[in-house]
Amino acid sequence: MRTALLAVACLALTAQPCAAEWFADIYAGASLTDKHNVKVVDQMSGHATYHGIEFDTGLAYGGRFGRYFGPQTVRVDGCVPSGGCGTNKIGFGSYDLGSQAVSLDLFLRLPLMRSEDAPGGRIQPYILGGAPVFITTLTPRTTRLFRNADGDTDITWGYKGGAGLAVYVYKNLMVFGEYRYTHTEPEFRIRDSAAARATFKTELDSHTGLVGLGARW
Repeated sequence: MRTALLAVACLALTAQPCAAEWFADIYAGASLTDKHNVKVVDQMSGHATYHGIEFDTGLAYGGRFGRYFGPQTVRVDGCVPSGGCGTNKIGFGSYDLGSQAVSLDLFLRLPLMRSEDAPGGRIQPYILGGAPVFITTLTPRTTRLFRNADGDTDITWGYKGGAGLAVYVYKNLMVFGEYRYTHTEPEFRIRDSAAARATFKTELDSHTGLVGLGARW
């Protein structure tokens, strides 16, 4: 699940400012995260890179987001906990990866079909950008590489960009659709299967589609 709690600065593309118009949105959708490598530095076995880790599709809603690693076999370069060194195929296991984000976003909208009842436009294409703070938790679930159910939480900065379209449907209510891209690079300190400390690092590049209902006043 991926999403942000918004504190909003709002700009219009026309002469009329929109700073006086507040909005509140609820939304839900799906989030896809690109495949990426995971880098592990183990206190006992040393460095290893697990290639092409896949992330399951996550549910995006409200102000929270989450991701799941699925069970898979990947190529690893380096030294594996409780194993040898070199390039091997290995079962990576499955993990829970959940994240929350808080962001100050800048919105830029184009008010179309403006009227006295809808000075901001009945149709509003918009773009947005922000620098979220991500609170991400990793928990190994079924893996022989790390201690299961023994995870860590990391706080990192990231960045976000997106675009959407909002349309009035009734008085001050709008429906909208939105695409959002987010990036962050969490790093976790967990224990391997032999209880030695290990640093687990990856990048999360996520593409999220949302639909929602909003109020304007």
